[in-house]
Amino acid sequence: MKQPFLFIALDGLHSREKETLKIAEQLSAVPGPFGFKVNLDYLLNLGVSVRTSLRWIRRLGRPVFADIKMWNGPGTMESVIGILVEAGVEYTNVYALADNLLPPALKVAEGTKTKVLGLTVLSHYSEGYCQKHFYRSLAETVRHFAIVALEAGCHGIILPGTALDIVQDLKTIKAVPGIRPIWYKDTRHEEEIQPGEAVKKDANILVCGSPIMKTPDKVAALKKVLFEMTRQPIFI
Repeated sequence: MKQPFLFIALDGLHSREKETLKIAEQLSAVPGPFGFKVNLDYLLNLGVSVRTSLRWIRRLGRPVFADIKMWNGPGTMESVIGILVEAGVEYTNVYALADNLLPPALKVAEGTKTKVLGLTVLSHYSEGYCQKHFYRSLAETVRHFAIVALEAGCHGIILPGTALDIVQDLKTIKAVPGIRPIWYKDTRHEEEIQPGEAVKKDANILVCGSPIMKTPDKVAALKKVLFEMTRQPIFI
């Protein structure tokens, strides 16, 4: 398996842009396989300046994941993906629930470096949620939407780390949010997983925000997460 890659969730960009960008600049100096994830609220706040602002983040020399969780008509999705392709983002995402509306929209990313991942089930959702709304277990729901996303032409899937076993046979990009090292605890994600465990279960991309961004020594926290992912010490 290729070396796993980490995206640091810059969740504070919308409300604390300058502070968060300063932290991102400090973190960008740490060696290792990682980039930055920006959320929809920040992109909406930027409005017409999305292209310019994302290019500024990209000047930090790290890949960018535009986390938009899109589910819309094909024309709107094509337009939004086109903007992100032009801005040079490496990853973005759409809900697999969009199903047969996805192929026309995904064509705009063909031949570019932008990869579109299909979101199966949010890590904020639980077994009970999936039973209530999809009449399937969480694992079965993830498996179903993983197949839908890949058949529609997505470059990979996003899924809770606790469901990695159910898609072990699928040879594709597997992005896992809700990464929580053993030394950090909160209740944001129903389905969380430790970095090393996610990698052992074939996750290619890990997304981690609070354990790094809400820890006093953010550089040290980033190094610890990278070490748990790669088992390689990080020096700076």
